[in-house]
Amino acid sequence: MLDSKDFTWRIVNFSKLEEEIYSDAFVAGGYRWRVLCFPKGNEVDFLSLYLDFADWETMPAGWSKYVEFSITIVNQVSGRLSRKFCSKHVFKEQEEDWGFTSFIRLDELHSRRKGFLVDDTLVIKARVTMEAEVPKSAGGPEVAEPESENESKGVPSTPPLSRNKVARTSTITSPCSSIVKLTSKNLIAELSTMTSSGELTSSVNGIPGSNAEHTVSGLVQQQLEKLNEFFGMSLEAISEANSFDQVQQVVLKFAEHNSDPIKKMVLKDLVSRLVEFRDSIPRSLSIIETSSDVEKSTVQATKELEGKLVQRQKQLKFLESEVSRIEEEEMKVEAEIQLLGALREKLVNEKNLTVGEMDVANREASKELGELKGKQLERKQASENKLRAKDRLAQSNASWKLFKENLGL
Repeated sequence: MLDSKDFTWRIVNFSKLEEEIYSDAFVAGGYRWRVLCFPKGNEVDFLSLYLDFADWETMPAGWSKYVEFSITIVNQVSGRLSRKFCSKHVFKEQEEDWGFTSFIRLDELHSRRKGFLVDDTLVIKARVTMEAEVPKSAGGPEVAEPESENESKGVPSTPPLSRNKVARTSTITSPCSSIVKLTSKNLIAELSTMTSSGELTSSVNGIPGSNAEHTVSGLVQQQLEKLNEFFGMSLEAISEANSFDQVQQVVLKFAEHNSDPIKKMVLKDLVSRLVEFRDSIPRSLSIIETSSDVEKSTVQATKELEGKLVQRQKQLKFLESEVSRIEEEEMKVEAEIQLLGALREKLVNEKNLTVGEMDVANREASKELGELKGKQLERKQASENKLRAKDRLAQSNASWKLFKENLGL
């Protein structure tokens, strides 16, 4: 029985991290798992990612857990460019973590154009599928492979390893389907050996006698030859010949005539991959053809745009020189403005001083004007008094003379 779990881990401020970091634990198959990340690489110039069995300290001696898992770095600009690798491994004592020391080059990861780091946040997805029991064939060579056509087809530069192990193989050149092809070819070779020795025919349908053995042996040999012929073809050629169903029938006959449960599981896996290939290969071929047409159709447009960009470059250089010239003029005007500002400030100070003096003069003039008006009033009053006194004096003199006349003197 299989138990699968998907987990997503968002690491913020990723570029500031220096030391290794663990994700939160998640449960798959009743056990806790974590993703282990080395932001600066595990002694390499690559991002290092591992699946860690978090419950290893509580496990009894001799424990082991068989797991199929994948780790994906999500491309946040285009999901089709996400980087995904998968592996199969028996986790056990001294090997409680397993993964990819050289997942992706650090310079590629940190490139703004690549789309893996957005707002300094890295998104990692993990999928863990745990078998109820460890298969007898587990523990052999393990191969890392991308699984989805919507993700990068590259491979890590080292095979999957524990964080504490050093890779001894520099590169893996297997594409996604290579592990299935390799397993199937090995199985074919083993089936051929079993056929020649009579081991396979003796267990098929319980048919006794040399005739049944000869019939089954001939059938298996015929199917082997057909499958070898198919393996000599590319997946593209098989798709164009519409032969995936025929290949599937051949594999199903092998599974029917084989009693080994491990080999049956491999053959079942191959059948499921053929079902995937039946859909994915034509779709990939269609994408390639469409992309080629788009490339051809954009050649002329690209040339025209390149010509426009040359003219645009000249225009930008001219405008850049104009901006520089205007900035120089602006600096000169600004200097003149500063000089005029200083002159204005001087004039304002002089004006304020003169206004102050004028205010003092106004007050003095007002005072003097008041005094003048007072003197003028005083003078007028004196003149009036003088005239009245003269009139009285004249009247007195006239009366005096009249008295003289009246006395006849």
